[in-house]
Order: sequence, then structure tokens, then C-alpha cells
Amino acid sequence: MRYYFVRHGIAVDRARSDFARELTARGRRRVGKSAKVMKALGVTPTRIYTSPRIRARQTAEMIAAELGMQATLAEEVDFGFDMADVRALSQDLSSEDDVMFVGHNPDMSLLVHRLSGVNVAMKKGGLARIDVINHKSRFGELVWLIAPKVFDALQKETKKETIQLGPPEKAAATSFEVHDLIKSRWSPVAFDPDRSIDKTALLSMLEAARWAASSSNLQPWRFIVAPKENPDEFQKVLSVLRGGNVSWARYAAVLMLAVVKKHRHPDVLNRHAGHDLGQAIAQMVLQALTHGIYAHQMGGFFPDKARQVYHIPDEYEPFTAIAFGYKTWDLSHLSEAHRQRELTQRQRQALREMTYSGSWAQTADFLE
Repeated sequence: MRYYFVRHGIAVDRARSDFARELTARGRRRVGKSAKVMKALGVTPTRIYTSPRIRARQTAEMIAAELGMQATLAEEVDFGFDMADVRALSQDLSSEDDVMFVGHNPDMSLLVHRLSGVNVAMKKGGLARIDVINHKSRFGELVWLIAPKVFDALQKETKKETIQLGPPEKAAATSFEVHDLIKSRWSPVAFDPDRSIDKTALLSMLEAARWAASSSNLQPWRFIVAPKENPDEFQKVLSVLRGGNVSWARYAAVLMLAVVKKHRHPDVLNRHAGHDLGQAIAQMVLQALTHGIYAHQMGGFFPDKARQVYHIPDEYEPFTAIAFGYKTWDLSHLSEAHRQRELTQRQRQALREMTYSGSWAQTADFLE
């Protein structure tokens, strides 16, 4: 789901009341240009909600007319517009739907900050796009922040059918319906270096792993956790990663080593241990997404070095490394190979290639 937040265009300073302030001629021209760019960008909200104040309503109506839509007046989008209002107005929409809100500052800027953690000061006529998993999401990702002057520059490109601005969509194109969290999960290498993961979110992630299923309830997983706020510990985990992973993982907010206990008893191997650890990590990763936090799991690390650095006993096996953080579309700190990876669409084998019945490699009959 995408949220589009639009601050109204330039309005007259004085009117019989604040409610009645209209867009100036300049404000109308700029909103008109902006609306054309939005159309070229492929902005297609399911609904456009606007504050009832004249300047916001005029802005929304101009955008809606360009997009071939109708704007809906919503008292909630007036001054005092907050996250509860956002959720209420989008609660009956699916994760595939988008919604646009046209209103006022400071509400627009505060909502962008509330959802993305990024401090912004939205200009009159500016647009912010926040991607969230669904209307219940408390956190999202700031994908666009377009100021009016940028709209002016982009309008020169509207002769083209569309303008490519930002990354491709990475949500899974599933063949059958799955939970929004599963659609949204992927493994970025571009993490926002300026955002940390607060203690509440981190504990929530670890608690989700704690309650994973395991064979005989042995719970063989252990986690070595290093938030970036503790630079010495963060560097210790970073030191056991292979070079190709160090280059991008150093920008993550938390690094982690997942370790598994190998035996049920001293002389009985637990052959389900890796499976159980995987379930715990999967729950942790999905719980992280509820906080807008993404994970990248790595086999590219040195287990023996990890064992040495952390004095890991022989009965435990360093199994995988994980980087957690808030993703960013600023790819300037990545290598060219990693930039291309980040911009490439995700792919999966078809179900028929991995789902059998009757005999090995015989496609399950219910897929025919």
C-alpha cells in the first residue's frame, strides 16, 4: 500500500476566514504542473481525500481531474490530521490499494516523520510517498519527497509516456493469495545508515523468535546481537563477515549471528536443529517487518572465526549471520553490482517445479 501526502498549493494570505483562502494564480499553475507529473509517474490512488478548506480542496480537485478521479471531502484531513485518521480512512482498502491525502502542515510533515522516521518540511504543493505493508502498519518507507521546484523540472519529461522515478516495485507477484507480510519480505542490501532500531522493536523481534516451534521443544537457537549503537560489538560481528557482505552490512542498524545447538543429548545429534533455527529466524524476520525493519540473511561469514571471537562451545554451531535495518533507496554507498541487485525484480520458481505428489518430480495433481 502507498500513502501519498500532498500539502496544498500556494494560497492567498488573507480572506474572510482561513477556511476560505483560495489558491493564487501561481499556486494553480504549479498544482497543474504537479498533477501532470503525477499522472506521468503513474500515480493512481484508489481514493483522494482532501481537507474541506478551500485551498486544499482546490489542490485535490485539480489533481483528481488530471488523474480522471473524484476527490472526497474528509473532515479528518483538516487540521489535527493524525495516524488514527489515516488508518480509519484506509481501513477498508487492501494492501494493493493506494490512497492520497491533501491537507495542511504541520500535519503532513509530522505524518511523514511518524511513518518513516525521516524529518521533513513539506513545501506547499509538495508530495511525499510512503510505502507501508497495509493500513495497520505503524511504520513505512519514504520513497519520494518531491518539492514543487522538482515538479517543475520533471514536467519537462512528461512528453514521455511515463517517468521512471525511484526503484521498481519489490512486492512479490504471487500466484495465489498470501499474507501482506510475506509479499513484502525481501532481502535488501541498502540500509539507511542514519536510522537505528529501538529497544522495543528489537525485543519484539527476538520474542517472536523465542516462540517458534521446535522439535521436542528443545529451542536450539541462540542469537549474538550487536546494535550499531554499541560500535565495539558491532565491529566484532562485522569482522566475521566475508568481504562482499562487509561493504553493505556496515550500514545496517543491527548485526546478528544465529547459532544452533547441535545435539539433543551429548551423543545424540539433533538433525532438526537447523530447521528449527530457520523457523525462529523466519518469525523474527516477519515480526521485524511489522516495525518497517528489513532483514538480509547471510551464509557469507567465517564460522570458525566467529567461534574464536565469541568463544562459542563445540556443541554449538554458528549457522548464519543477519543484518537488520530500515531500507533506503539512496544507493550511492553501494557497489555497482549491489545497486543492480537492489533494482532487479524478484523471481521464484513456479509451484509446479517444487511441489510433487505420487512420485519424485511428479507435479502434484492439484496444480494441473
